[in-house]
Amino acid sequence: MLTFCSLLFLVSSLLTDESRGGSGPQSAAAAATADLPVIVLTGFEPFGEKRPPNPSWEGIAALHNTQWQGHRIVAVQLPVVWGAPQQTLAPEIARLNPVAVFSFGQGRPGAFAIETRALNQRGPIPDNTGQTPPQPLVAGDGPTEYRSSFPFQPLCDHLNTAGFQTRISEHAGQYLCEETLFTLELLRRRAKTPPDVAFCHVPPLGSQIGQQLVDALYVRSFVLQVLTGWQAGRQASVKQPDDPASPAPAAAPVIRGQSPGDGKKSTGEKAAVEKLIEEYFKSWSEQRMQDYGSCFADGAVIQEIGSGSINTQMKGPFVAQQTTYHKLAIFKAVEVPVRTSIQFEADLCRVVVYWKLTAGPRVQYGYDHFTLMKQKGSWKIVNLVFYGTSPEKN
Repeated sequence: MLTFCSLLFLVSSLLTDESRGGSGPQSAAAAATADLPVIVLTGFEPFGEKRPPNPSWEGIAALHNTQWQGHRIVAVQLPVVWGAPQQTLAPEIARLNPVAVFSFGQGRPGAFAIETRALNQRGPIPDNTGQTPPQPLVAGDGPTEYRSSFPFQPLCDHLNTAGFQTRISEHAGQYLCEETLFTLELLRRRAKTPPDVAFCHVPPLGSQIGQQLVDALYVRSFVLQVLTGWQAGRQASVKQPDDPASPAPAAAPVIRGQSPGDGKKSTGEKAAVEKLIEEYFKSWSEQRMQDYGSCFADGAVIQEIGSGSINTQMKGPFVAQQTTYHKLAIFKAVEVPVRTSIQFEADLCRVVVYWKLTAGPRVQYGYDHFTLMKQKGSWKIVNLVFYGTSPEKN
């Protein structure tokens, strides 16, 4: 049996280290793969001069013009410049007609992340030219957001099983990474043959995930596992009708761009989800903080949005903060759901609640966006995003 290190060495040895984009003649290896279906990988340049190498590019550069499982890989480096994703990817997708485009960017230390939501909004952040966004929207004629069309939960499960600590994220950062995912979804919808598209954040070079040092080779091995998970999902979703020995898939495939929560699942699970959300609001208002904390899954992430900033906390510190709030509050605070929507998506459930909070003379309204999953047989909150808003007129 090959060890992990020897396997990476073998993979590295088999891949040709071509130029990054190249205007020179094709190598023999590149010529041999020219007629194969294309997978495009993208990564970013460093965030400015004299900044460390960007792990998203360092992890894919050596894969350029190599062959993988009957596909040709094309690696494209994106400038950290507002508008560059559209300007770079549109002609490349039109020229190459890829079957898939997987984009990567530098994220936070500690884990890989699959981004599942892209806002049509740019943050007021200077790019590598020192310029803030020329306009606030990624696409003036586009929707307010895109949800990832990729079946991300099976991929996340595959990556974690393969040993790469991976989480699902709904907040891509309102910088070039989020613009890239929005652009990919936009271009996919405009393409004659829509490719599969996805965006992943990778940890910075030199950081650690547990005892594992993040270097270019480790990021590259993650990228290859993304491709393996993608191909496994495609194969599982296709039954060969001409082969009577071909077994049927264990479950119906997730259709890109749709919500696979059928009526049977929604009917069977909706009551349990409603009970969890009811307990979430009641336990907080009744200051039963241990019960409140039990509404969250182990490892849950809570994010508060306000004034253009994001405050992110893990379950433990967040529940402790809420406990302190109740102890110090002059008036007892009661928060109740006004309107709730529930949507099942594969193994997840998304719940959006418009709420009202009353604390003495103060009345506040806002939204909670929950992502739920089952943990030990019960629905739990794995991600909560909340923010205050003006009261609705109706």
